Amino acid sequence: MIELGSVDAGVPDEDVATYAKEVERVTRVPLTSVKDGVDKLVSKPMPVPPPNVMRVIQVQRALTEIGFFPGGKADGICGYRTQSAIRLFQEYVRSVETRDGLPDGRFGAQTQVHLERWVAGKQRMLWAPTIDAWNAGNTVPGEYTDWLALLEKVKQQYLASPSRELSLVNAFASSSDTRKVADWDFSAAGNIHLVGIRRAELRGKFDDIFVLLIKGLVFKFQGTTEPGASDNPAGPPFLVPGQHNYHFGWHRSQYLALRPQSNGVLIVRAGSNRTIEESDLDKGLEPNATINIHWGGLGMTRDVNSWSEGCQTINGSVYINASGTLVNCTGFAATLSGEPTKNPSKTRGAYNVLLDLVNALGGDLPGNNVKYTLLPEADLALAPGLAQGLKDARKLAVQNA
Repeated sequence: MIELGSVDAGVPDEDVATYAKEVERVTRVPLTSVKDGVDKLVSKPMPVPPPNVMRVIQVQRALTEIGFFPGGKADGICGYRTQSAIRLFQEYVRSVETRDGLPDGRFGAQTQVHLERWVAGKQRMLWAPTIDAWNAGNTVPGEYTDWLALLEKVKQQYLASPSRELSLVNAFASSSDTRKVADWDFSAAGNIHLVGIRRAELRGKFDDIFVLLIKGLVFKFQGTTEPGASDNPAGPPFLVPGQHNYHFGWHRSQYLALRPQSNGVLIVRAGSNRTIEESDLDKGLEPNATINIHWGGLGMTRDVNSWSEGCQTINGSVYINASGTLVNCTGFAATLSGEPTKNPSKTRGAYNVLLDLVNALGGDLPGNNVKYTLLPEADLALAPGLAQGLKDARKLAVQNA
């Protein structure tokens, strides 16, 4: 069984140490500080397997060949990107090919059968032509291009007439990971965009939609952009609308998440009524380096509560894939925060899909960066078709969560 940390026989110890240092460089956290559990990288040297059992390096090469691990490094070390590529392939086999299997990132006999089938048949994923067009620098017609066009319209709208919050962002003198409106970048080339849509009514529920734009493809996830609970006497932190710089890191030293790149993103502290008033904005903005994009249990109808103190939180129950199909993960998605570590049959479900798309499918792009743009729901008025699509997506998610 190949899993996170598995190392092929013959791989030098110094190569494993070099990989671990690279993980620490990217995430900016020593691996010794990561909590013990299935998400912590621990080297597991493997014996030479029988001839009919694939080694790590063979899995890496095969996943690269069929498109799930572009830019993948065939080094014989099952690190985080290799695990993501394995899990993304397993999820595709489960959800698109509708074959049995658990997308847990552990490569055993069942996954090997499917991988060998793909390689022998020279199969490609359903969305490969779109990815090819994107890689070639061609315009990808359809929803992907429509989203980028909407984001550019929103930018022009706020350049001409910034909201109070964005005026404060533009005037913020210190360094932060929140971009001033003039610096918003919605180019397609080399970029991964994540868009969070904050509903006008703040209900403390997981009823927001997140849209991932990657390589010409569009995936949708459910979650929340608002805090559920806070014991800070200054009030709960709300991430300000706009574009923010994120990259891979750790959430509470437990599992991989997206984190602000440097000094933190800008927030406003709301009052006890948990809505943002003019009086709250009078207090100004502050940078906060702990507003992560992370996993948040199950279900659109559930209360956010302690799942988020200002973080942007993705549920694990369902997602909508690049074909517009709703995919249900509730059969194996964990409900409680400690469950994936204690129970190998439970995963973070749909959240893992977002993580793996960025980590594996986007692994050949520069850096580990994601441009995250938070929009108020009202901005969707600039694109009625997309607004209706999100309304339909929310309805599907609620029905199936």
